[in-house]
Amino acid sequence: MRSAPFEYHRAESLDQAVDLLATLGEDARPLAGGYSLVPMMNLRLARPEHLVDINPLGLDHIVRDGAVVRLGGLVRHSRYAVDTTLRKTFPLFAEASSHIAHPVIRRRGTLGGSLAHADPTAELALLAVLYDGVIHVSSARGRRSIPAGEFFKSAFTTALQAGELVAELEVPVPATGSGHAFFEFSERKGDFAIIAVAALIRAAKGRIAEARIACAGALSAPIRDANVEVALVGQSLETPGALEAGHMFAAAHDPMSDIRATSHYRRHLIAELVRRAVEKACAGAGGAA
Repeated sequence: MRSAPFEYHRAESLDQAVDLLATLGEDARPLAGGYSLVPMMNLRLARPEHLVDINPLGLDHIVRDGAVVRLGGLVRHSRYAVDTTLRKTFPLFAEASSHIAHPVIRRRGTLGGSLAHADPTAELALLAVLYDGVIHVSSARGRRSIPAGEFFKSAFTTALQAGELVAELEVPVPATGSGHAFFEFSERKGDFAIIAVAALIRAAKGRIAEARIACAGALSAPIRDANVEVALVGQSLETPGALEAGHMFAAAHDPMSDIRATSHYRRHLIAELVRRAVEKACAGAGGAA
């Protein structure tokens, strides 16, 4: 199928882009990589009358700014694996990037597009939640900042308001002595994740000082479990109770069922991948301490 007719607009600046979105109203959508929007248009699931091309805006920066790293909304997925700033401070972006669809999509798909699309299996949404990221959005009304944990409302639904676009993701740099892990299970490499889990463990004196565990693919948005994270604090890095943490995380949630996996199967995957992620992150934290 082909998309319904639309009018194309090319924005040369952020101010022009947000003004166009405000003027054109609900019938306009921003266009960057287009790998989520265009297929939806071809299937007539989305019928915008206007597309505002935001590729010329130059929002493709990755910069260290004190205790945070700022990633522009137009950063392409292929950058995560090669950018020296990310590889040094957030190696999970490089690890997760190989699971994002396929090479052609990674070359053109954008950070902002992925976050705004809010696929419940998306790797970048998972990492934004894991790292306590802040998503900065712009519109003709100005700029506002939304914690990642509040940005993703449900499947394909975010806190974005009419006329807003994702300008930047701000991610706090993890403390020294931190270990990390990322695991994803899908039918084939590059397919949508059935379950993906990421972990960040900060160590002190051979024990877990802080734990973060995030999961995608279980519910309609990425999730963390504060009870599991608190239970891990104080555990020895050598025997952190990873098996118990996995079962605790899985038991606390009721994963969805669909054509790819049942709720029961997803719960089993959560328990196993959380176990693996905790063990690997603890091993990394021990080596970094």
